[in-house]
Amino acid sequence: MFENKKVLILEGGGFKTSFSAGVMDAFQMQSHNPFDTYIGVSGGCIAISYFLSKKYGYFYHCMRTLCQDDRFVKYTKAFSEGLMNLDFFYDIAYKEFPFDFDTAMNELKDKEYFIVLTNSGDGSTEYHQPTRENLVDMTIAASTVPMLTKGKHLVGDVHYSDGGISDPIPIKWAVDNGATDIVLVRTTHHNFKPSLLRPEYFASKFIRANEKIKADVENFQIKIKESIDYIDTLPAHIKIDQIAPDVVLNSNIFTNSVKNIELDYRTGLESGLNYIHSIQSKKEFSKIHQ
Repeated sequence: MFENKKVLILEGGGFKTSFSAGVMDAFQMQSHNPFDTYIGVSGGCIAISYFLSKKYGYFYHCMRTLCQDDRFVKYTKAFSEGLMNLDFFYDIAYKEFPFDFDTAMNELKDKEYFIVLTNSGDGSTEYHQPTRENLVDMTIAASTVPMLTKGKHLVGDVHYSDGGISDPIPIKWAVDNGATDIVLVRTTHHNFKPSLLRPEYFASKFIRANEKIKADVENFQIKIKESIDYIDTLPAHIKIDQIAPDVVLNSNIFTNSVKNIELDYRTGLESGLNYIHSIQSKKEFSKIHQ
């Protein structure tokens, strides 16, 4: 499926995707879009949607707004409907920081975009190509985490949850489907190691979900580490460029700090520009030594 295609994968991470927003804005700034396939996880789907819409800066300003807006963050509903009201994203996508659906769909004419989802019924991972009609619903579903949000979202006649629960970095799925040229934008830093005190472990004891989802939530950081370690086992002909922060980001999955979002966005912007510069330098070096 992905043979001879350049694949872009974006990890999720809630407000940590302010880093991803910076990387993608750097790509837009430099008109860097050699990709044939896009794969988005959780908040990474939002970053890809704005990138395909060619809406420079929209995702960054969207996150700044969301972290301050009491229509989105509702502390009083943390243990009922969820801390974050993802249905507010309808207003974001259509009114406040609107996607340009025509541009996005035109960009995907000869390309493909997959959104990673977790089936809320059995906890299995599904990889779907959105249509113009269900793009927003799939994007909402892709970010629907138990406890932090309402936990599941209906797309068609199926309830889905955040794809990051079951496959937080879908490298293996991409490679299993023929990908050999991948750019991975991570929100987990280089040399990431699972924390001894994992909030996901405690959250898994309280969420209303099937046992597979509870287990995946409990082992969320471990699954991330397994995906990162898997990259090191791949043969040399599989090329994976990783764009990741050097240290832990200032933001976390849930944050209410505009300053932290700004700092992480700037880090992402710099990382994206550095990556493009490194590519250009390699091309110039090759030309000189031909």
